[in-house]
Formats: sequence, structure tokens, C-alpha cells
Amino acid sequence: MIYDAQEARKIDEWAKTSGLPLEVLMERAGSEVAKRIKDRHSVNDRIIILCGTGNNGGDGYVIGRELVRDGFDVTLHAPFGDAKSETARLHQRYAEAFGLVSETMCGQYDVIVDALFGTGVDISRLDAVVEVFDWVKEQQRQRAKLYAVDVPSGVPSDHTVDFKGQALQADMTFLLHAYKRTAFLIKTAPFFGELEKIDLGLPALGEWEVLSESISPLLARDPYGHKGTYGTALLIGGSETMPGSIQLAARAALRTGIGKLQVSTVSTAQVGLMINAPEAMLLNQTTETITGVLQQVSVAGIGPGVTSESISDWIALLLEQDIPVVLDAGALILQEYPERKAAIVVTPHIGEFARMTGRTIPEIQDDLFGQASEYASLHQVIVVLKAHIILVATPDGGGYVVNGASSGLAKGGSGDTLFGVVTSLLGQTDHYKHLSVERLIALGVFWYAKASKQAERHVHPSSLLATDVIDELGRIHDQ
Repeated sequence: MIYDAQEARKIDEWAKTSGLPLEVLMERAGSEVAKRIKDRHSVNDRIIILCGTGNNGGDGYVIGRELVRDGFDVTLHAPFGDAKSETARLHQRYAEAFGLVSETMCGQYDVIVDALFGTGVDISRLDAVVEVFDWVKEQQRQRAKLYAVDVPSGVPSDHTVDFKGQALQADMTFLLHAYKRTAFLIKTAPFFGELEKIDLGLPALGEWEVLSESISPLLARDPYGHKGTYGTALLIGGSETMPGSIQLAARAALRTGIGKLQVSTVSTAQVGLMINAPEAMLLNQTTETITGVLQQVSVAGIGPGVTSESISDWIALLLEQDIPVVLDAGALILQEYPERKAAIVVTPHIGEFARMTGRTIPEIQDDLFGQASEYASLHQVIVVLKAHIILVATPDGGGYVVNGASSGLAKGGSGDTLFGVVTSLLGQTDHYKHLSVERLIALGVFWYAKASKQAERHVHPSSLLATDVIDELGRIHDQ
């Protein structure tokens, strides 16, 4: 799960009211972090743990005590004074009983544990903070490893609107129970270093989920099924100047299991489809032909490469039908969306989303989760937002994050491919009745991201093409 600061406070409150004292939760968190440090270092390494005045500092005191008990050379230092919370003070006293707390930071260390600030810098102590940060950075220049507890100090937890880069750069961040939103935002993600989430045995109460599961639910086929079992999709796209986009979408749709595919496009693109996607049925790109097939399809997607002045009419026509509709690229033109039972999915990249919302790209990047959620909730649509990560924001205010796709996707044609994947899977909802529409889309995005990463086995990210990803969609098995 991904928590914002408010959700993190809620889980602490849940623990307290459920009979799990915070000091026990802190003990569990610190012990788990200590185990991971033990796995990575020897007793010969010199370790300093910097403890703040809040609960993050309390975790640090536990970490130090656990390491010392196993023979590690540990110094605990509280540069801003004693712990202020009752729970952290309790663990500080335990650490002092072990003789671990030092008033100075002397010499060179091999390992620094950052347990200073859980959610950002205390600007009332800014001068002292800068001094500590400078000392840590000098230690890092001497090759000290820096491990952050939950959030690197100086990094906010929810958004980066006011973030100016004044933070510690961790080699690894141990995330307690859940991810923080800023671990995925473009300004702050590099400060986290490698991510390792530590399960503390608490319930999952967050609204956003990091998707990292197997795609096996999408690969199961009915041994008694036929092409009708897996739905019929209608794709509308392409133009004389952009004939390739709809071909990429069509190939991706076929690779992700759609039973029958109808493609409404211009004659130039039809020639390419005859060669590259002979499994597709071809239609002229006219209102008459589109109207003629709507009763036969289980999903419709429109937008890639379309330049026709009739696109508004086609969108309205599709939205009158009781089928899921996917809007991409040239079809992302609506200010309002009709109320309907079947899903509406919009698949913008960040530049298109800026145009749709009237916000700037930096404003969206600073609050990616909030912006996507706001649009999805306001318009009651599913937003597949393509940034350096991919978000699937749901109308209820939550959603899914897909991270770790190939950097090679930053290239023309990638969005057309994802559009084809999403449309294809929505056409198969009768087959995937055990999955919600939102989760089905998220798993499709995960499949796409996984295929892009798998393609790097054969092609360098700089050379990766959308066609490489499409080919890998068909090579993924239950992993």
C-alpha cells in the first residue's frame, strides 16, 4: 500500500485502539530494520544512528540497541535533543541504559542510519539541520552508506509542491508498513535510493496500492472457450499522416487476448494492418461503418492518430452505447463526461493531462496522486496517467501504481501500445468476472510494464521500440 501522512496517522491510531501499544510497534519496526542492516554489514563496520525528537528517532534508538546486542559498533546521536514523544522517550531511556547515546559525532563511519525526520525538516531548527546534513554528506563522500528509516530526512511524504531539494540522499530507504507517495514522485524518488518495504503486520488501510503481483489471472484460458468468449473490440484511430499508431494498438490488443478485433481506420493504415495484423477485421473510418458494428462489440477505444473533424461525433456515438469506452490521444477532448454504467477510461500522458486539467506539468508532477485522484473522482472516470510511473486512478479516490517499466518507453508508439492493451482487456470482462474493472486495467498496465522490462534482455532501452514490447507481451508466462 501507499500511505499519505494522514493515513499513516490513522494506522497508528488503529494500532493504539486495537490494543497494540505504539512502543511495541516501534520495537517491531526498529528490530526489523536492524535485521536488514545486519544482513548487509559486518561487526567491523562503524555505525552511527542519528535520532530525531519524534517517533522516527524512537525507531533509531531501537535499531541501535538491537545492533549492539549482536556485537556491532554503534553510536547513537540526537543532534536536536531528547525525544519529545512519550513512546520515543521510552526507547531513548532503554538505549541510554546500554550506554549508546553520544553527544558528539566523531571520526569516520561506514554506515549512517537516518532516523531524524519522518515527514520533513523542522524548519524552526533549519541552521542546525543544515549543519547535520552537511556532516552526513561529507561522510557519504568518504563512502559511508546511508540508510533512511521510512523517509529520507528533508523529503515530504505526500507531495513536492514546496520541496527545494534540501534533503539527505539515501542509498536505501526502509519503508515501514507502506510506501510513501513521494517515493514515486520525480523530484523526490532519487532521494529514497533502493526501496525495501517492511511489513509490520498491520492492516492495509491505504487507498493506493503498488502493483507487483503475478499476471497469471490474465493468462488463464478457458479450455472450452471460443473467440466469442474473449470479446470483440473496436479500435478507431490512425490518419494519413499517422498510420502506424493504430497498427501498434491493434497488435497489442491481439497479443493480450481479445477474441475478435475490428479496426476503423484510413486506407493508408489498412494496408499496413493487412500485413502486420492480418487477424484484424478492417473498416473504413466513417460514421456509417462505425455505427454498423457497435451492436457487435464489447468495448470501443478511440484516439491514436485520429485527425478527423468527426472525432467528437464518434466519441458521442460510442458513449451512447452500454460498453466500456477508452479515450486516448486525439479523443481526450471532453470537458464533461456522461453518467453511465459502463466504464470510461482516459489514458493521457502527462502533457495531455496538463491540457485536460488546466494545470502545468510541474504542478501535476508535484502532486501526481492528488491530481489523478481529483480528476477521476470529479468526472467519475478511470485515469491511466502515463508519467515516469503509471497511475491507475479510480473514481472512488484510490488507485494503483505500476513502477519499474523500462526507461525505453519514453518514445513514440508506447502510449498506442498501452491503449491497445487496456482496450483489449476491457473487452474481455465477461471472461474476467472475478476481477474488478479497475484491477483488470491495472493488471494490464503491469503486464505492459513487465513486457517492456523483459524486452531489455534483448534490446538496450535506448533502442527499445513499441514493437519490441508488443512481441514480449506474447512471451510472458506465469512468473
